[in-house]
Amino acid sequence: MITNLRQLDLNLLLVFDALMQEGNLTRAAERLHLSQSTVSNALARLRQQLGEELFLRTARGMTPTARAQALYVPVRQALGLLQSGLGPTGAFNPQTPHTFSLSLNDYAQAALLPRLQAQTAHIAAQVELQVQVDDADSLVQRLTSGTLDLAIDYLHFDCAELHYAPLREEPLVAIGRAGHPAFVGGLTLEGYQQARHISVTPRAGRGSPLEIVLGSAKVRRHTALHLPNYLPIPAIVAQTDLLGTVPARLAAALAPLHALQSAPLPFDMPPVQVSLIWHRQQQHDPAHAWLRQQLVDLPD
Repeated sequence: MITNLRQLDLNLLLVFDALMQEGNLTRAAERLHLSQSTVSNALARLRQQLGEELFLRTARGMTPTARAQALYVPVRQALGLLQSGLGPTGAFNPQTPHTFSLSLNDYAQAALLPRLQAQTAHIAAQVELQVQVDDADSLVQRLTSGTLDLAIDYLHFDCAELHYAPLREEPLVAIGRAGHPAFVGGLTLEGYQQARHISVTPRAGRGSPLEIVLGSAKVRRHTALHLPNYLPIPAIVAQTDLLGTVPARLAAALAPLHALQSAPLPFDMPPVQVSLIWHRQQQHDPAHAWLRQQLVDLPD
């Protein structure tokens, strides 16, 4: 165990960070522009200095031990703060290579990602976007560790380390197949409650904004199908008598493809606030600030 930082070669933390992110000795060496033997020797030195095993060699690569998992977040935060404090303070040059990791749910991928990619391809041809799996349960950990740069989501997490910026408000609408009887004469609360519905399952242990409103307004809804995301809903309701409740932009984009009809919800439902979410260690990073501005500037 280290009791004095002078005992620790801080360069070894860069190797530890790369191995945690890559999970593979070869990829970590490529990331650091070092040889595999150099990375392997650095890992052995770090293990010796800490007096603990950090990784186990398995068929899937370098698997971190429980001790490594516990060390990763504070190490990643420390490296992030150093990079922020010692890195360039000028404006980001979008003509230089840079990779951003984003977390977007299926709505954001359909409504925002095409325009973001088109915009960055036009003004920043060497910028690469990597969209990660939309796992709300690990989102805070990924933002904290630095494996994720930015999230776009309606969720709000009880974490003082995170920053939020409103991106857009998204009304929800009901959709159904052409000729669905619930829409005849306009969708009423009675028609909404009598129909069978598709529901999006809770994320991060909490219901969607719609579920919260339904509960507080005591609106009954018979759910016949539960899905993890929105994108399949238009195709399913087009071939059934089920109703779906989806973001208005998604309905407008996909309704013509499936001959759907849509209607405002027959009860008070405020628009859903979609926000940019990032960790405070990224707050003053020029590249990160540039990306946030690109998203804010996207046309509706």
